[in-house]
Amino acid sequence: MILDKYFARPVIWDFCIATVLTIFLFYAFKNDWIILPNVTDTYSLTGDLTNITLTLAGFVLTILTVLITFKDNSSSRAENVEYSAFGRFFASEFYYVTVKHLKNCIKEVIIIASIGFFIKLFVPENYRSFFFFYNAFGVIITIFTVWRCLAILSKILVLQSNNTIDD
Repeated sequence: MILDKYFARPVIWDFCIATVLTIFLFYAFKNDWIILPNVTDTYSLTGDLTNITLTLAGFVLTILTVLITFKDNSSSRAENVEYSAFGRFFASEFYYVTVKHLKNCIKEVIIIASIGFFIKLFVPENYRSFFFFYNAFGVIITIFTVWRCLAILSKILVLQSNNTIDD
């Protein structure tokens, strides 16, 4: 299944897809298919994107912290695993895969935020119109990151709902 291939290396897929789409946008710009937005708007959007990705990193870090805390505080140890959806989840390999994916989501959005801060600080003013391409790249990465987090949380909810249906 295509999602299995995606989730095998999601960070690589995210950056590859974002790079290809950004290169396409650059090609479209060079061939006058698109016109770059106002430099002031693009510069402002770079700051907004940087702030949004840092906020997103905080949310994902909170989700990760809650999962780790629930596992640590769970009374569902080996003897109670079959009675609790979370117990089964915590005892399974999926818990560690989920934690790995959420950690990678945090890394991705921190990279995007860091790049945003870096280019705002060090790229000369005459190149600010090209921030559009960073913004497009960052938005694509952010969309994939949010989608991946939602997909993971949806699978956890499915696990919970299957447990309540079985009871």
